[in-house]
Amino acid sequence: MRYIAIILLSNLWGQTWIDYLRSPVKWTVRLTNGYDNNVLRLSPIEKDNAALNQTILGGAKTFDSHYVRFSLSGHKKIQLADREKQIQLFFKSNISNYIHYKHRQHWSGYAKASYHWGAYRRLEYMVSHLNDYYLRHYKDLDITVNQLFTCSFTDREHRLLVSHPIKLRLWVTGSLSYTQRYYDPSFTEFDSDITMTALKLSKRFRDFGTVSVEGIYGIADNITFGKVAKSSNLDRSYRHMELYLPMSYDQGLLGLKEVGFSLRADFRRYGVEDISDPLHSGRSHRETKFDIWVEKNLKENLMISCTIRFRNRYTDSRHDWVSELKSFDQLQAWISIEWKMLYDRY
Repeated sequence: MRYIAIILLSNLWGQTWIDYLRSPVKWTVRLTNGYDNNVLRLSPIEKDNAALNQTILGGAKTFDSHYVRFSLSGHKKIQLADREKQIQLFFKSNISNYIHYKHRQHWSGYAKASYHWGAYRRLEYMVSHLNDYYLRHYKDLDITVNQLFTCSFTDREHRLLVSHPIKLRLWVTGSLSYTQRYYDPSFTEFDSDITMTALKLSKRFRDFGTVSVEGIYGIADNITFGKVAKSSNLDRSYRHMELYLPMSYDQGLLGLKEVGFSLRADFRRYGVEDISDPLHSGRSHRETKFDIWVEKNLKENLMISCTIRFRNRYTDSRHDWVSELKSFDQLQAWISIEWKMLYDRY
């Protein structure tokens, strides 16, 4: 009898998990059509130079470009026996194609698993990958002072996040992330391991929406400093602090699902101090991004969203020519159509 009971309990436990795993999967297809007026993030001086030497543009004929991005994501909830507890699995992949910049074509994606045990209570692990993201053409000083080569990097990130409520509709989120940012063989002197910590406070207002404030602190360790070629004699490590302020209104203004804006301010300081290299020595920059977006449900499973982003970077240096060379403005705008599907055939 004891063995029979064990077998029955095992079958019951197995059947329970089978039932959990049979929960539906929500699939989302997203198509984005966007515009970037300064793909290479060129300063006004660099744009003037590009008019005389178009190799700076990497074969492109314009500073701006339209782009198309295709995204596919899946979301699955596994409800546990305790109704307040569940496991959520999520993944998303993106393919981006820039019409006028063939080098900027790339793919990215991430996957995350989270455990929820009540409102605003969750523990989450995420891994993401950004593949071969093109910046622009640069000189490989280890080989030549004239010829330009494509410069791209790949990111691999791991992040651990925890969220917990403080009081009604007020919660705090903390995270720790580790990113490996590695460049093309011609530019391995820039390879860095980046560690970041973030703390975010969010408040949900009943008749308004959600307001948050987040602080981020990061350290980038230039792991190839002094190890590859003569160009690695310069330490490119840096520290940065970031402030992020998003706000969204979701009370049906003009029939819209959500209206929001966000401000992101980033301050980065490089550690190098070398009077023989005025371009990098003692340099820092302040960058701001201002986003405005709206979302509207066209149907129950079909949504459209529009976003505009204004970006400005000001570079601070003891040399005016460095500030002028490395400061830029950028305008981006995109429209996305999102189609949601439910797969529940088991």
